[in-house]
Amino acid sequence: MNIRADMKPLFTDKILAAGDVYLDEKVVIHNVKLIQAEKDGQTYSFVSFPEKKKNDKWEPIIMIKDKQLREAITDEVKKSVMHQINLDKEPLQMTVDIRLYEKDETRAYATLNYGGLVKIDGIRIFERDGDLHISYPYEKNGDHYQNVAGPASPGIRKQMAVTIIKAYEDKKLEKSQNLDPVQGNETPDPDYTDPSQLPWNQHL
Repeated sequence: MNIRADMKPLFTDKILAAGDVYLDEKVVIHNVKLIQAEKDGQTYSFVSFPEKKKNDKWEPIIMIKDKQLREAITDEVKKSVMHQINLDKEPLQMTVDIRLYEKDETRAYATLNYGGLVKIDGIRIFERDGDLHISYPYEKNGDHYQNVAGPASPGIRKQMAVTIIKAYEDKKLEKSQNLDPVQGNETPDPDYTDPSQLPWNQHL
């Protein structure tokens, strides 16, 4: 049986990672977790499959009957986690362009250029409770909103956030240094387009 795991590191107190396991690319098991535990002073990890609560007890939804198959799944899960950790450590080949746009909570919009080949537009920088946050472009799917592009893991999300927020702060500093001492404002940009008119920002 061909096994493929797609795990995302989480590094909470007990859950090291969570993700999906594919069997022969025909069956997928969602919400598989790599759990860290301690026993007799020793730390170890194991794979946990989805369960449901019934009569105050947790019962398995997925049962792997074959011991060798379970061990193979565990190996693939751990390999996937290590692969993602190594990816998260690699520097991001990206540049960020910022357009300041203050309205309500919004502070700016960013365009991310990845590897000089892919451009992601409409990334929103907003402030809430004194902290800056980032919202990636998304579209409405029924009653829900679904991301159309963004970071592939929590580690990459953190790297992107640091880069985007630094670019925003640099742009703010540049603006303050370029203010006309007489007029008190910048020269209008002839190519300006209101970012709030982008399709994924219409509901904001």
